[in-house]
Amino acid sequence: MEVSIGLRVRGRETVLKILGMHCATCSLTVQRALLSTPGVKWAEASLASNEAKLIVDPDVLDYAELLKAVRRVGYDVYRESAYIAAEFRPEEADVVERRAMGWGVFYAKANPATGVVYVEYNPLEINVEDVVRRLEEAGYKVKDLRKGGVEVDIDKRAAELEARDIKRRLIPAVTISILLVPMMFGVELIPPLAQAVLAAVVQFYSGWRFISGAFRAFRNKTANMDTLVTLGTLSAFLYSTYAAFTGGYTFFETSALVITFVLAGRYAESLMKLRTGDAVRKLAQLQPPKARVRRGEGWVEVDASNVRPGEVVEVREGEKVPVDGYVDDGVGAVDESAFTGEPMPVEKRPGDLVLAGTTLVGGRLLVRATRSGNATYLAEVVRLVRQAQNARLPIQRLVDRVSGAFTWAVIAVASATFAGWLLLGAPAWQALLFAVAVLVVACPCALGLATPLAVVVGVGRAAEKGLLIKNAEALEKALKAKYVVFDKTGTLTAGAPKVIKYVGDELALSLAASAEAKSAHPIGVAVVKLAAEKGLPLAEPEMYETFPGQGVYARVNGAVVGVGNEKLVEGMGAAIPEELRREAERHKAEGYTVAFVVVDGAVRGYVVVGDEMRQEAREVVERLRKMGYEPVIVSGDNEAAVARVAERLGIRRFYGGKTPDEKAEVVKELRKEGGVIFIGDGINDAPALASADVGIAVASGTEVAKEAGDVVVRKGDLTKVAEFLDLAKKIMGNARFNLFWAFAYNAALIPIAAGLFYPTLYLRPELAGLAMALSSISVTINSLRLKRA
Repeated sequence: MEVSIGLRVRGRETVLKILGMHCATCSLTVQRALLSTPGVKWAEASLASNEAKLIVDPDVLDYAELLKAVRRVGYDVYRESAYIAAEFRPEEADVVERRAMGWGVFYAKANPATGVVYVEYNPLEINVEDVVRRLEEAGYKVKDLRKGGVEVDIDKRAAELEARDIKRRLIPAVTISILLVPMMFGVELIPPLAQAVLAAVVQFYSGWRFISGAFRAFRNKTANMDTLVTLGTLSAFLYSTYAAFTGGYTFFETSALVITFVLAGRYAESLMKLRTGDAVRKLAQLQPPKARVRRGEGWVEVDASNVRPGEVVEVREGEKVPVDGYVDDGVGAVDESAFTGEPMPVEKRPGDLVLAGTTLVGGRLLVRATRSGNATYLAEVVRLVRQAQNARLPIQRLVDRVSGAFTWAVIAVASATFAGWLLLGAPAWQALLFAVAVLVVACPCALGLATPLAVVVGVGRAAEKGLLIKNAEALEKALKAKYVVFDKTGTLTAGAPKVIKYVGDELALSLAASAEAKSAHPIGVAVVKLAAEKGLPLAEPEMYETFPGQGVYARVNGAVVGVGNEKLVEGMGAAIPEELRREAERHKAEGYTVAFVVVDGAVRGYVVVGDEMRQEAREVVERLRKMGYEPVIVSGDNEAAVARVAERLGIRRFYGGKTPDEKAEVVKELRKEGGVIFIGDGINDAPALASADVGIAVASGTEVAKEAGDVVVRKGDLTKVAEFLDLAKKIMGNARFNLFWAFAYNAALIPIAAGLFYPTLYLRPELAGLAMALSSISVTINSLRLKRA
């Protein structure tokens, strides 16, 4: 709709639902971010409706940039998503994405490995049917659709539908080709006109998927594998038809056999593709469909997705947990290997977290539900893995550019081959056979599948190992990095510090624990635990605020309370008594962390906190060093504590006393010397994780979508970091081998197909078609090897 605001602003109106606004400043921040986006002429964000109205220039506006602008300032845009199974060739992925994008679409990724397009769109402007219509108008047949939620079976259904269609066309092609094979050896059992009729069935029924694909590519001003097969087989068929009526040399078997071999290759490839998504499908199928819920006086079996938060679910021995929640009653051993990759069951007691999809191998549990259905951790993992599998590696961008010119180059080589043989005096039919062989031997599909297949299988394998790869680009960037930078607390150490010593009165400790009760920071947890051990009462803070890298500030029972380091003490205008300062410095020199307790502007005491080193830390650091990375520590803890850990691990370069923002600055400085992988606990490390080339969050929580970083390691297991780097090396090695093979294959066979070594060595078009099919099959088989990585 064309609108105008006042006398100057004219354009199209649009509305976005903004997530995360809670004050007037938020709405102004969002408004400024929107106005900074090219194409936005006017914007107004409303806190009352949580909506932003915009007047835009639709010819300039890029919805992806609009989304980035809002997320850059810490907010988000409500989007709905869909998976669309469409019929397209791997080398057409870029075109499909461009066709899907446009008004109302924030994100579109076409996955050549699965034939599925993932889109995120603004439901206030368009619906997924509009996106489907765009694809269909561009000539792409949509086979299936799944709106929102988590749907992994669409990949399977898309591959099954493709296999079914190919099989339907392959059966008559094989039957007719068998009848025509004797013609290859000069044995003419069937008259030429009858051959033409049989070959026409193969050409225009079995080969229709190639003809329609070539026409679609022509409409979209591109060329693909269908273009090559169609040009080659139609040339052979039409020439042979002409020759059949004029008494010339015919070779109907050529077009029929080429189509048969290529279809057979596509059929085998589609069957193998069914296995590429096995890992994610297995994950999605872990969640049981039913749950036993306590309602009233008895137990009722309901759909697991209908369990409400707070309801109690019974899980018996041998059953899978149907919801996320905390153990309300009972004791049992739970197999969490699907998420952590660790085979040993974990004992669960009242108060412990259990996740949907894990298996109770012994005991009986009553679980109080917190999340169910598509909101569970399992569903979140599947959703994020699917999105990562749809991503395209940086190396693929170069391949896409090469693939864009590849088909045209093959057509040029085939034309030159035909003309060259004619100039050398060869008969037209022989020159045409060489040209057809060139057209059908080259396979851009293998280039298009080389990296996407490796990513799909590799990311799925990572999920099985307890590694959630949220950004597939991390695979390539991680191998180029020079530094592996560790946060200390919660990463190299256990993240569960204990209070070694407390100096001060009990009232101050009670107030300090009350102030820290809402904090998730390990030091705060240790203070609260100490107060509980001493039986001290806690009060609800009237006001509470966290200062990252410094401590907490609160009002408790009318008293102003602070717990933190010297920076917090100074900020509250308090002075540290000289005696306490000397004692604190002595403890710091021993490698401990000291937090001062401030009450109403006076320092009333301090706590000395120590943290144990992770058992696997030394092994992981040594392993990374052998892999060629230089380990570095950047921590918010004091220099002495950091130096102590660095000395024990043999790390020469370390930084202490850094706030979260200062950690990010250190990462940026290190990036000037080489690539940086940052490993943190995901609590205070978000800026550093975002600033690094690759951010790895060693997380213990289940809100993985909210964790900063490109990779999330569950259960805080540092050994998984080395596993990720090892797997990244295997995935990238697999992708590079696929690319090398695809290029080398074509480079070797095109000259042979063109007849450069004739008559010593040459390639008939039929065998060229078989070779084309084998190149894609070999890439698929090689990618499936990652399932055992």
